[in-house]
Amino acid sequence: MIIKVYSYVNVGYIAGAGEGIVSVGGKPASRKIYVFDPVLMTWVQTAKSLPNGRYLIQNLDPNKQYLIIARDHNKEYEPAVWDYVTPATDLTIQQQQELWQSWQTLP
Repeated sequence: MIIKVYSYVNVGYIAGAGEGIVSVGGKPASRKIYVFDPVLMTWVQTAKSLPNGRYLIQNLDPNKQYLIIARDHNKEYEPAVWDYVTPATDLTIQQQQELWQSWQTLP
């Protein structure tokens, strides 16, 4: 059996809510979101939005900026891209987890 242990070192996060959710054709959608270091152009991590379009990317260094790409796996739309995004730090890791849990039941 393989057990993954996640260690949250950084409190930085990027979240999609309100006008910042993932949408396809104007409707909320679940899609993969890729995070890259924009200086080195290296992959940092991958997240996935909920069916309601909300997403939370955690454990990011708040002293860095990131390139965020959301792609449509159905290949109907071009990727949505945000460059030089600075992670927020206004929530603790526990509060981030609570926020994520609160989004699980939203339409």
